[in-house]
Amino acid sequence: MVARIRKGVLSNFDWVFLTFALLIPLCGLVVLFSAGYDAEGTVDLFGLLSVNFPSSACLKQATYILLGMVVMGIGMAISSQTLHRYAFGLYGVALVLLIAVAGFGVVVNGSRRWLSLGGINLQPAEFMKLGVIVTMARVLSRRPPKNGAAYALTELFVPALVIGIPMFLIARQPDLGTALSLGIVGITQILFVGVRPKALLSVVASVLILAYPAWEMLHDYQQRRILVLLDPESDPRGSGYHITQSKIAVGSGELFGKGYRQGTQTQLEFLPEHTTDFVFSVLAEEWGFVGCVTLLGLFFGLFASMLRIAGRARDMFACLVAFGITAQVFAHVVINIGMVIGLLPVVGIPLPLVSYGGSSMLSIMFGLGIVQGIGMRRLQFRAG
Repeated sequence: MVARIRKGVLSNFDWVFLTFALLIPLCGLVVLFSAGYDAEGTVDLFGLLSVNFPSSACLKQATYILLGMVVMGIGMAISSQTLHRYAFGLYGVALVLLIAVAGFGVVVNGSRRWLSLGGINLQPAEFMKLGVIVTMARVLSRRPPKNGAAYALTELFVPALVIGIPMFLIARQPDLGTALSLGIVGITQILFVGVRPKALLSVVASVLILAYPAWEMLHDYQQRRILVLLDPESDPRGSGYHITQSKIAVGSGELFGKGYRQGTQTQLEFLPEHTTDFVFSVLAEEWGFVGCVTLLGLFFGLFASMLRIAGRARDMFACLVAFGITAQVFAHVVINIGMVIGLLPVVGIPLPLVSYGGSSMLSIMFGLGIVQGIGMRRLQFRAG
């Protein structure tokens, strides 16, 4: 199942890509140390041991990064042929886990998104993202457009099912942000291959027609989050609280920031979810515009490296997998930063490789390992 990494393959190792992939989470550790700082803190490491350390989020995240590097190595060792062969199996396992969440999941803050495995909470939706990417790549590469140029509307039925089923299950948790990001990535892969203009117009018209029924299906708090985006001051202590406090933190950082561990919004805990969804706000407050641009520059370098690998892939399947993983990370960055600066509604999307969280870190690092592996084997393998 797992291909050996031969000497010839290692000669194609992309060190620039790896540098960006490791620098971003290391920057995240610096931010998380400040965001979760507690001078008298004691960290319980997954029920195994207790450690005196002033930032629980930072120390646990460091553990996730180390595990992520192992998972990244596993991803590198898996050939595109193996991914092609087991794509449907991966999708099926992730689907079963999503169904298990609906029946036996752990409820946190009103959402049933996690499975409790010992002392660790696993979020299957994170792993379904990779399942959709790989399965969509297999479906699209094995069923190219009949006219050789772009898909007609009737050819999009199977890809729509691959995307739609997990989107429905995730939205029911409810986790609208992850469901939407899943849909964005799948649709991006389809658009990458090509869609006929008439088919695209039909899809857009269908979305507009279904917009009102979809709005009515949203929970009240989800509707309020969207409405408050237009006027945060309408509910400053309720649905608008997150956006208002986040914008204050981002704006107060100005050019160079207030200084490390000097952010008042963070240290006085006015900023909610400051180690997860709003970690970028902590960066902006303490490191200012310069710090934000530096992190965005690292992400830009990562995306450029990933797109270069996708462009060099020797078969459509490998290209679609690498492109899909790139689109996933890019979509999360855009949604998260748009959310914290008040351009998008608060939907609970973490900042990849920076926000605290094990499921997100491991799934993204595994995906990055797969991209690295595709680049390393671009002259050796073709998916059949």
